[in-house]
Amino acid sequence: MIVAARAARLAPPPRSAHPDTRDLAGLAASCAHGRALGWLVRAAIHPRRLPVTERAWLPIPEEIEAAATEAGAQVLPDGRFVGTAMVAVARRTPAPARRN
Repeated sequence: MIVAARAARLAPPPRSAHPDTRDLAGLAASCAHGRALGWLVRAAIHPRRLPVTERAWLPIPEEIEAAATEAGAQVLPDGRFVGTAMVAVARRTPAPARRN
């Protein structure tokens, strides 16, 4: 779904809710895995799950710094190549942090 959304120039859809409302550790692990796969948000079915879900998608300082770049494809100081698509994703990164 993530690839199809990107092909259609859409943001990824929200990831489905974690089924066990009491398993906050499982939720955190599932959110981390989903973020690594490219999901940007997750549906929540209980208010106590919101802090865990939000924390999983808050950008870390390095991501915020990387998102500040205005260039397209480039080589970072640590030697990693960042393509234009990666820059586009990075530019969406600071939005959740600005809410806090």
